[in-house]
Amino acid sequence: MADLKRWSRNEIGRMRRDMDRLFDELCADFDLPILMCRMAGDLEICDGGDVLVARLELGTLNPDSVRVSVEDRRLIIRADSTLAASGRRESRAFHKEIRLPCRIDSEGVKVGFADGVLEILLPKSNRRFGALVTIVKR
Repeated sequence: MADLKRWSRNEIGRMRRDMDRLFDELCADFDLPILMCRMAGDLEICDGGDVLVARLELGTLNPDSVRVSVEDRRLIIRADSTLAASGRRESRAFHKEIRLPCRIDSEGVKVGFADGVLEILLPKSNRRFGALVTIVKR
């Protein structure tokens, strides 16, 4: 029993992030959707029928500094913050990118913030292909 060591929260959190990253990369390599309703860091994505719902706890990040974009089948969340305390400035950057399980109607994306949680509503697209093609008969 003398060989046992109690892991700290930091070590467990680091291991969890590493495992999430490995599974995300594996899914991306095989063009598979991410697992629904699983935590990926602090980001949770759930399927709500016609819409995907993404929730992210912002903690001390200012919601005004958060930028959300949807590109192809990827949800990208970025934020920058600067903390000033005791005459010292600390800059932090946050970047989270998740491959989505389906195409999204990027014009219908809605972003809200309440009680320290960022909520993103991602309506699923009915289009099967990346671009809309019009066929003209002559």
